[in-house]
Amino acid sequence: MACLILCSIFISGCGRKTLPIPPQDAVPAPIKDLASHQEGNKIILNWSIPRRTTAGSRLPQIESFLIFRAVVPEKDYCPGCPVSFTSTIELPLGQAVRGSKGKMAHYSETLLRPEHRYIYKVRTKAGWRLISADSNQTSFLWLSPPEAPTGLRAVAGDQQITLTWQAVQKLVNGSTLSDGLRYRIYRGSTADNLQIVGDAVEKPSYTDVGLFNGRPYFYKVVGELKRGGDLIKGLSSAVVSARPRDLTPPPPPRNLTVVKVAGGIKLLWERTMASDLAGYKIYRRLPAGKLALIGQVDVSQGSFIDKDPPAGQSSWYYAVTAFDRAQPANESPYSQEVLYESF
Repeated sequence: MACLILCSIFISGCGRKTLPIPPQDAVPAPIKDLASHQEGNKIILNWSIPRRTTAGSRLPQIESFLIFRAVVPEKDYCPGCPVSFTSTIELPLGQAVRGSKGKMAHYSETLLRPEHRYIYKVRTKAGWRLISADSNQTSFLWLSPPEAPTGLRAVAGDQQITLTWQAVQKLVNGSTLSDGLRYRIYRGSTADNLQIVGDAVEKPSYTDVGLFNGRPYFYKVVGELKRGGDLIKGLSSAVVSARPRDLTPPPPPRNLTVVKVAGGIKLLWERTMASDLAGYKIYRRLPAGKLALIGQVDVSQGSFIDKDPPAGQSSWYYAVTAFDRAQPANESPYSQEVLYESF
C-alpha cells in the first residue's frame, strides 16, 4: 500500500505542467470602438483606452497595444470573408496617447498602396499573457487623395469672413479629378485648433457668417472625395486668418437747425440712436463749393458753434454726420443740408 501511495505521488508530481490561466480580473476588456479615417497622406486609427477588466474591475495598468493589419487589393476584397492578418505592431501606451488627454489612443500609418484596403484590429496588453480579446475590425480603402487647395484668401466683412481659393484639379498621384470633389472648411480661434464648420461646399468659396467683430478667426480648406462608403480627404491648404470688423455706419443726424449766437453760428440736431456712437462731424460749404470738415464733437454733445464763419459771404450751407467707435470709424451719410443766410 505504501508503495502505491509513493508511486501515485511521484506520478502527480512529475506530470507535464500547463501555463497558468490569467485571472479574469486582470485581463483587459476588449476594445469596441476602433475606428479609422484618412487624413492627408495617412490612415489614422482611434480607440478608447480600456479602463476595466473582463470581470468589470478597474484595470490597474496597460503596457501597450497590439495592432494587427491586413492589406488586400480592393479587387480581391470580400466583405464578411475571413481576414488573414499578416503583420503586427506593438505600440507602447506612451506613444498611443501622445498629444491626447489620456482618454483616446491613436496610431497613424503612411507609405500606403493605392487601390488597397487596409483592415485593422487591436488588442490591449496589460502584462505577460494579460492580453485582451480582439477589438472590432475597421477597414479603409486607400486611394490617392486630392491635392491641397492653393491661393486661400480670407476677406473680413461685418460679422463675416469670405474665403476663396483655387479649385483643386488633380490627385496627389498626378491623375486628373473627374467629379465629386467637395471642400470642407475648418475654423478655429488659433491656428492649431481648427474644427469643421458648416457643410461641405462644391465651389471654391465660402462665407462664414454670425462672427464677432474684432476677434481673430483662423481657417484651412481640405478637399474630399466620396468613393462608395469611404471618404477620401485631401491635403490641407495653408492656414489663413482674418478679423471681422464693424462696417455698418450709424444713421445720419436729423432735424439740423442753425441760429446766430454771440459766439458765432450755433448748430443743433436730434441725437442719433446707435449703441456704438462715438460723435458727430460738422461740415460747411459755400453755395458753389463742396462740403468741408470744420470740426467734430463727442457723443455727449448735440450742438456745435461755428466760431469762424466765412468772411464776406452772405449765405452758406451746413451738414452733420455721425460716426461710431469702430477702427477705422464708420461715418454716416450727411444730414439734410441747412442754408444759413446772414441778412
